[in-house]
Amino acid sequence: MQPGTKSCNLPYPVTMTTPTIRVSDEARREIQEATASGDGTHLRITIGAHFEHDLSLDTPGPDDLIVDAGGLRIIVDPNSASRADGLSIEFRTEGGEPGFVLDNPNQPAVREVSAPDLQALLRNGTPLELIDVRTDHEQELARIPGATLLDQSSHDRLLTLERDTLLVFHCHHGIRSRAAAEYFLRHGFTKLLNLSGGIDAWSQLVDPTVPRY
Repeated sequence: MQPGTKSCNLPYPVTMTTPTIRVSDEARREIQEATASGDGTHLRITIGAHFEHDLSLDTPGPDDLIVDAGGLRIIVDPNSASRADGLSIEFRTEGGEPGFVLDNPNQPAVREVSAPDLQALLRNGTPLELIDVRTDHEQELARIPGATLLDQSSHDRLLTLERDTLLVFHCHHGIRSRAAAEYFLRHGFTKLLNLSGGIDAWSQLVDPTVPRY
């Protein structure tokens, strides 16, 4: 077996790479204090399919990975292993309340896409849903061909799609559409783009026949 890997106790062969986790000095002190009882408990990190993070104290099971984070032993279950790689844990006081803060580079996020890059996606026939979050009146003034106005009906249809469907949002300047994209991020979608500069950027950089307003 290669260093840094572990085979699961499953009815078929699976090899997992042990994730790398960084813990700040402040967080390490808090965790060590919580696990100082000597009863074999360690910090367990569980990361759900939609990147819900949970910290608890537990003892390791036969299929768990044990991560050495600078001398601190952390339990990671097999389903969380790939989602935990690169995770950093800090302990900070925010809004007057102390607590752990986790930064996970694997967590899906809304990314910005430029108007020319969106045009390239459309020209290449990349499967995607182009969603216009403006008002009916705004769409009458100017529209990007193929865009679907976000109303109750299209909202309900989008929520029936596979969560790895590429969703691209646009509005006038890119602010309302980012908020809409973040809403669908919270509903489990993992591929989300927001048109930077909105339809105004599309008019200036891609298609000057689309009116500006």
